[in-house]
Amino acid sequence: MTSPRYKGLLLATKNPAKEKKLRWLLDGLGLPLVAAPRWALDALAVVEEGETHLENAERKARMWSRMTAGMMTVSTDGGLLIPSLGERWDALHTDRFAGDGATDRDRLDRLLEMMEPYTGDQRAARWVEALAVARLGRVLGSWRVESQPGILANEYDPSNIQPGFWAFSIWYLPQFNKSYNELSDGELEGLEDHWGRLRTLVREFFKQLDFPV
Repeated sequence: MTSPRYKGLLLATKNPAKEKKLRWLLDGLGLPLVAAPRWALDALAVVEEGETHLENAERKARMWSRMTAGMMTVSTDGGLLIPSLGERWDALHTDRFAGDGATDRDRLDRLLEMMEPYTGDQRAARWVEALAVARLGRVLGSWRVESQPGILANEYDPSNIQPGFWAFSIWYLPQFNKSYNELSDGELEGLEDHWGRLRTLVREFFKQLDFPV
């Protein structure tokens, strides 16, 4: 049964794969989950100019919550951390580093090209994800988490590319001998991955939140 305290929760993302993750993250809380309207999705890119992932997530959540007549809004921002690349890589531009109009394969090919000189631990990488909840332009809660460490593989299987989460097809977890997007639900749960940790934090937040519609 839907809680009478909430009008709903807007999922402010234009990434279908991320929308699916957000629905999983919020499932079972009694909140009606509302997809962002297609006509307004281009506005999301305008606010992805913060200096941190957390700032981007908060800016998006604030902007969308002001447009929704009191509906709460959840937004995220994430990227790949690659220490070896130094100033040549900015995790904030993970989806844009290969240029406008780049496909997932373009991004994968370009990143593998950049990583070609590196071997072993030099190919270490982590994923960072930030999430924010806002209402009426005010951030109610926000979190930033980092994943378990992994390494970037030397190649990828084109059939293994997950639209919306392209980097996960070469982000390799040695303890499982698999890329991240090949992990089973049980393996992800045992890993305590970034989405799982966010799920715990956000669910605790909503269970304690109390305000009128």
